[in-house]
Amino acid sequence: MNIKPMKTASSKRPLYAFKAASDGSLMAVADCDSFYASCERVARPDLAGRPIVVLSNNDGCIVSRSREATALGIPMGEPEFRIRPLLKKHNVAVFSSNYALYGDLSHRVMQTLATVVPDVETYSIDEAFLPLTGALATNADAVAHDARKRVWQWLGLPISIGIAPTRVLAKIATRVAKKYPACHGVFNLLKCRDADRLLEWVKVGDIWGIGRRGALKLRACGIRTARELRDADPGFIRKLLTATGLNILMELRGIPAIDEDVPENHTCIVSSRSLGYKVREAAPLLEAAAFHAARAAEKLRARNLLAQMVCARIQTSLALKDQPAHDEMAMTRLGRPTLDSARIIAAARCGIERIFRPGYAYAKVMVMLTDLTDPRKSQGDLRDLLDNAAQMDSKRKILMDTVDRINRLKGRGAIRFASQGMPDASWHMKRDRLSPAWTTDINELLRVGAGSGGTHI
Repeated sequence: MNIKPMKTASSKRPLYAFKAASDGSLMAVADCDSFYASCERVARPDLAGRPIVVLSNNDGCIVSRSREATALGIPMGEPEFRIRPLLKKHNVAVFSSNYALYGDLSHRVMQTLATVVPDVETYSIDEAFLPLTGALATNADAVAHDARKRVWQWLGLPISIGIAPTRVLAKIATRVAKKYPACHGVFNLLKCRDADRLLEWVKVGDIWGIGRRGALKLRACGIRTARELRDADPGFIRKLLTATGLNILMELRGIPAIDEDVPENHTCIVSSRSLGYKVREAAPLLEAAAFHAARAAEKLRARNLLAQMVCARIQTSLALKDQPAHDEMAMTRLGRPTLDSARIIAAARCGIERIFRPGYAYAKVMVMLTDLTDPRKSQGDLRDLLDNAAQMDSKRKILMDTVDRINRLKGRGAIRFASQGMPDASWHMKRDRLSPAWTTDINELLRVGAGSGGTHI
């Protein structure tokens, strides 16, 4: 057991303190603070101390807030138009989502963390698990402060780091590090004098891995806090929440029970965005399908996978209840698995042509690739020997790799298929407050001083 009762003279009940695993290892979680909003501030020193919000697709709802914006009471998920007077009153800086910027800075954050902790397990765009062993675990606090300082100095992004014996507890520790400025961005759960009180503060719905349905089941059984879940009967929790719930219970007790490697989802690859306006014609939908098919194919190649099923979906707005609704998906199975954007685009466009219906106002297009395989582990096809398909696939792969490399150097869309339409087509997602892609587009690099081109600081 990694929990031990600890009595003190000033307390009538036993306190619980955590300790490292039997091998001395610890787990840390690094989480960027208000990541999207913080990214917008990196190249804008004039925004220091000013509240910032970032909007969702088509400049709809609030999806990220700086600490200053949170202090103003700006709610997460609120449509921008409803609180526009409040935003103007407090001079809030409002940005459209800049996914190219966020993705690139996320990659840089993970690279920077890897200079301090060799093993970095990326969990999301702004979060990573950091297993600490040996000297890293012995000096966990110093390592965390060093990592935090380095990310700030190199990238200008604030992060918080929680340290604990297990992943679930490390996630809780990170919440403490974020919430309380006295922690200076780092909180080590092993130094918590009263773990009971801390776990009472955490609601079951906020525990990593529980989920909404699991929280409802637990609350129905009278288990409302992390402490109550920790102290529950393991057999009962296993019946209620299966082995997943039991693993979380054990992790709350300080016993590592979740697999060391964060699983990577290879079930499907999706590219989807809301349209810039309600589309009633087929041509813009076909262009949007080609755009998302090309984006999905790029993701496919980045994972070194092949796809054999291409799914194209169009749907009307869920919010417009007074208008006719249509939501349909077309699935096209390719003759052979591929990573070729041209084949995937053709399949997606054919799917849209099959399901398009005149008279509907479409609001969203999605392309999904499924039936994914790893070419290094899959069995070959005898037909490759008959029609020279393997040689053609090899040439197409070289072509696709060249396109990807140029787009990485010159900015996404520097080379694109004609079927994707123009980059400024009106069906593209509306982003009227988009900041420059100053880390991924050579034409938008930061420039110091006066002159033409780029972003000036």
